[in-house]
Amino acid sequence: MQMDKHDDPQEQAPAPPRRVLVTGASGYVGSRLIPRLLDRGYDVIAAVRSPNKLEALEWGARVTAVPMDAADPEQVETAVQGVDAAYYLLHSMDGSGFAEQDVALAQDFGRACAQAGVQRLVYLGGLVPRGDRLSPHLASRLEVEETLRDSGVPVVVALRAGILIGGGSTSFELIRRLVERMPLIPLPGFMRASIQPVAITDALNALVAALEAPLPTTSIDVVGPDVMSYRELVRTYADVAGIKRRFVNMVRVPYLLVSVPATWITGLPGPTVRALVPSLGEDLRGRAGKTQRQLLPSIHDEPLHVTEAYRASLLPEGSGEQALSPADPEWAGGDIVLKRGRRVRTGSGWWTRLLGTHHSISAQRAPIAPPANHATKA
Repeated sequence: MQMDKHDDPQEQAPAPPRRVLVTGASGYVGSRLIPRLLDRGYDVIAAVRSPNKLEALEWGARVTAVPMDAADPEQVETAVQGVDAAYYLLHSMDGSGFAEQDVALAQDFGRACAQAGVQRLVYLGGLVPRGDRLSPHLASRLEVEETLRDSGVPVVVALRAGILIGGGSTSFELIRRLVERMPLIPLPGFMRASIQPVAITDALNALVAALEAPLPTTSIDVVGPDVMSYRELVRTYADVAGIKRRFVNMVRVPYLLVSVPATWITGLPGPTVRALVPSLGEDLRGRAGKTQRQLLPSIHDEPLHVTEAYRASLLPEGSGEQALSPADPEWAGGDIVLKRGRRVRTGSGWWTRLLGTHHSISAQRAPIAPPANHATKA
């Protein structure tokens, strides 16, 4: 694993920028990050393939929307003009050549930023597992990080996030759909690996802090307080959602034998599921001394535990950053939500008949209130 060759504590970043470009503005992370930036007084340039996507969003009229297809160099060069800093929130999982495509797009974006005088890049990637073997999905994230670091932009802060917990997150929706739709859930042996998930609201804290902190070029692990196996993560969702399921621990199961039925059962995009499944066998924990709690002291909020993040994610749409948002994909969302401590069935298809009737969640597992604005303090 490549060391942080630019980590020099004497190297200081310039004052916090005011004009900020957010790529992937209509995506899961970007659409939640932009309101944070606007509330902190930033002039936000929202880059998206189709700017009209932003018109229906609550904050759409408060940003400058620019068309940007990352594969179009002219649009990229235009988008980065006049900005102080940029968030790179783009990645793909489609097709056999997605890794090469991601690197090529990152090279073009980094080069355009350097030529335009952008002073800081903030990239959201994934945790780097222990050992030398990485899934194609995680290897691609690391290669993009290294590409951006070598772009010539003065400061590049790479946030390596754990599995994101939140309504609309692909990883969360995969768990939600599997638990809700399968009365008997097989848990392959590769899901015993240790992981350190993080709530989306805590990832947003880190994204804002990484923009404002006087950092040199570096990488920071963004994780929650809980270390568990992926098996435990699935079981915990069933527990919090109040769904009784039988789990069967299995030993050796090929990734393909998991990804194909998971795609059919969950209804999530096939290429995305096939790219994610191999990473479920990776040890994804934060490095000692390299997490957001140590390196971003402006974050004052305690990170959410998995159970807290799950409960907030199951609240009705629009109930906070953890819950579903109108900007999330049409395939996001489940068959139940938590309302006033009760499990409420919202779906009408045959899947929902597996869930049984409504019942109250026990007092000790009552859903927490929607998280308050977890913005970092200036």
